[in-house]
Amino acid sequence: MYGRGVRRSFALALVIVLVATTGVVLAAGPTINVEPKRVQRGEVVRVFGVVPGCAIGNRVTLLSRAFSHRHEFAGVPAIFAEVQRRHHYSRRTRIPARRRPGRYAITGRCGGGNLGVTAHLRVTR
Repeated sequence: MYGRGVRRSFALALVIVLVATTGVVLAAGPTINVEPKRVQRGEVVRVFGVVPGCAIGNRVTLLSRAFSHRHEFAGVPAIFAEVQRRHHYSRRTRIPARRRPGRYAITGRCGGGNLGVTAHLRVTR
């Protein structure tokens, strides 16, 4: 029905689209987000983002001195989230009621490497 040239053109266009969209996804780096960004002691926050370089099913380690010491990584309070489809992760955690008010950094690791991004959380009275 279609000539060889049309099929080749279509196949080439399809490959270009796939490479271009994959390149955009791979070029986007990991993210760490926190909601709300300002929270009172004792309240719950959600830490979430994407980790394109981390395999689905792997564990993201999120580190912050704002978190409970229930779990730690290298002596720093930590929470853990599983990488879901499209490389998203999400985890809720309660900020300890006795946490000192201030601005806290949240960093992350996955697959043995640092994510290289930081989010910030403001803890208030």
